[in-house]
Amino acid sequence: MAARAERQPGSRVRVSVEVAFEGQSHVAEAEGIGTETIEIRLAALATLDAIRQVTDTPPFRFVGIKSMHAFDADVILVALRDPEMEGTRYIGAVPVRTTHVAAAAAAVMDATNRVLFRRAEEDDTAETA
Repeated sequence: MAARAERQPGSRVRVSVEVAFEGQSHVAEAEGIGTETIEIRLAALATLDAIRQVTDTPPFRFVGIKSMHAFDADVILVALRDPEMEGTRYIGAVPVRTTHVAAAAAAVMDATNRVLFRRAEEDDTAETA
């Protein structure tokens, strides 16, 4: 997974996120006004779009994202819902190690990985049955 933000004229920002899953990869982009709060939201939305492209799974619904400072570190928290699982909520949390944008994308991956791998295993089991 790779994520970056590119500043554009007029306070705009373009965030691009590349997600790889089971040998497939996809780059998704999202654009908006370039505040840090908007950048992490754009990173989360682009990551969700890329996940949909490479996994062909029903979409997770974005609930929210927050940057906070805890235990002497900046942390990104993201909340998602899975409409297929009766609206089950998934939370991802990642410390900021490089950029807030990269941490936001990683937080989405943290929230979705358990579900995506479980679905992939179920698909493999169904194909061999």
